Amino acid sequence: MNPYYPHLYEPLTIKRTTFKNRLFVAPHMMSHMDFNGRPDESMIDFYAEKAKGGYAVVTLGDTPVDREHAGTNPRSFACTPENQPKLAEIARAIHAGGALASHELNHGGMVAFAGANPDADPEGWEAWGPVEVHKVEKGVLHGVPYEERIDIHGMTEEDMNVVADHFADCAEILKNAGYDMVLLHGGHGWLLDQFISPLYNTRTDEYGGSIENRAKFPLMVIDRVRQRCGENFLIEYRMSGSEEIEGGLTQEDGIAFAKMLDGKVDLIHVSAGLDIEEAQAVHTHPTMFLPHGVNVHYAAAIKAAGVKTPVVTLGGINTPELAEEIIADGKADVVAMARQSIADPYFPEKARHGDNMDIIPCLRCLDCLTGLHNGNNLSCAVNPRTAQECRFDRMSAPAKRQRKVLVVGGGPGGMQAAVTAAQRGHQVTLAEATDKLGGLLKFTDYDDLKVDLMRLKNYLIHQVEKNAIELKLNTTVTPDFIKAGGYDAVILAVGSTPSRPPIPGLDDPSVEHATTVYTKLANFGKKVAVLGGGLVGCETGLYLAENGHDVTIIEMQSEIAPEANWMHKEGMMQSFAKAPITCRTGLRVARIEPGKGVYATNAEGGEEFIPADGIVYAMGMRPNTGIVDELKDACIDTIAVGDCVKPRKARQAMEEGYWAAVNLA
Repeated sequence: MNPYYPHLYEPLTIKRTTFKNRLFVAPHMMSHMDFNGRPDESMIDFYAEKAKGGYAVVTLGDTPVDREHAGTNPRSFACTPENQPKLAEIARAIHAGGALASHELNHGGMVAFAGANPDADPEGWEAWGPVEVHKVEKGVLHGVPYEERIDIHGMTEEDMNVVADHFADCAEILKNAGYDMVLLHGGHGWLLDQFISPLYNTRTDEYGGSIENRAKFPLMVIDRVRQRCGENFLIEYRMSGSEEIEGGLTQEDGIAFAKMLDGKVDLIHVSAGLDIEEAQAVHTHPTMFLPHGVNVHYAAAIKAAGVKTPVVTLGGINTPELAEEIIADGKADVVAMARQSIADPYFPEKARHGDNMDIIPCLRCLDCLTGLHNGNNLSCAVNPRTAQECRFDRMSAPAKRQRKVLVVGGGPGGMQAAVTAAQRGHQVTLAEATDKLGGLLKFTDYDDLKVDLMRLKNYLIHQVEKNAIELKLNTTVTPDFIKAGGYDAVILAVGSTPSRPPIPGLDDPSVEHATTVYTKLANFGKKVAVLGGGLVGCETGLYLAENGHDVTIIEMQSEIAPEANWMHKEGMMQSFAKAPITCRTGLRVARIEPGKGVYATNAEGGEEFIPADGIVYAMGMRPNTGIVDELKDACIDTIAVGDCVKPRKARQAMEEGYWAAVNLA
């Protein structure tokens, strides 16, 4: 029995397969492949790393079952006989790391598009779905965005049999390639879910109407895979516990369908929402604006309804404490993680040994997923090694010669640089001007929305403390300090300071910057104006609103938070809709009357007055280039990283700090 998390590390046996613990890597893809759907070496390393990290199962994600109608992403695996050797190579790498291998199969149905299907004939191409739809113009159908005009072909029973065979063909390829199981994607608005969902399936024949009729095609697919692959090849099925949209699959429908799956499949993955609809996608992939484990109750309801098949839950679970609680309370049998496994592939091993402070926390920022949507390869805000494991290992190997290194600045970039340099064998000193580490992330100690970012700060501080780093707090570094220390290299991570435009009234002591309001809430009256509608201003405004203030965010641009990725922004706007927040765009602040309000100029040149008892400003940050200029010539090998180069997110500061340390010769 594990002394830290006994339920999480209790083995689970299904038929002839034993899972060493209750932690699975949820399916996700990284798009490191050619147009033929053939993965490259970095993809093999990416999945192998998670197996070495201690997960019981590593699952490859979202593979279309055919190359004519199923695809939704032009950079997806192709589960074809030609690619079987490469697929087998990934399975072997996963097994070598000590995990079981699974692979998710999917069909996009009505939201597939010709450009994602290499074998499609663009001329007259039709998507396939449960019902026929003619001439869908560019725009939205049932909340689904379409990039081009298409027709949707309503599938016949013959078509259903063709697609069921495609699922079975791919499952057989995976079985022959050495995979232990296959995951059929029946949730989130893809084809199998389109048949289950009353929102999309409006058929009047035997495949429409009642939940029993709507389930016939998904059950046909399961039966076909079982017939082809045999009883002991495990079948997982992913479903939405609820689509969380008017007219869609309800929780009651989800429970009824799970009972139909009971005994026909070997594991039931219970997710939520619609990946194909923006407002619901941020529940499928929960943002920082939702509670951790927000979808667990759907799995718990299915188990409570008497379903005997083991149930897997997922969605924003990123601590071993929460995962243990879910299993111990009987809410699910397995916890699956995608984003947390990206942030830290070694989460299970660290938790198994009680090394929780060494776990790199997922921020739920969704830079990983939205980066893929934007056509980039997978990357992670907190783990610079993600998807480049072997290349990074080669480049960050122990240094050939030890150097005496000074890192100036104890924010995220400076801490990452110091830790990486120390791990490579350099003699490292970290100097910080204040009495504690953390930089601009210190405010996260007060904001419940930033609990994951606070955990990242604490993780970095812990890494500084556990590595051979000489820490000098309350230390102002000067050129003489650098020269007297005899340092061979200096990394400057001296950060930024708030921009203060020449606005009358901004210098009044009652006007606070966004990073200082957290300990001064008592100084604010009921109405607060936040000057600046970037992410910092918006998230500070939400904090104020959730602590009892009526907030007006004033932004001179035409939209708020334009720098946010769309999923983060969607989650934020859903929170705004529930809070006493008003957003005023297109207004330029003219002057401030402390204690009374703000005068602003609108696009027509007219002046408006916004009453406010308190004023907060978040009008950008200014890099501390003066400090850089003062110190840069004190050592021949000096590099600046992070906000002192250009103010950005913690992600860029950490990545630049990492590379600065790696590049030390």
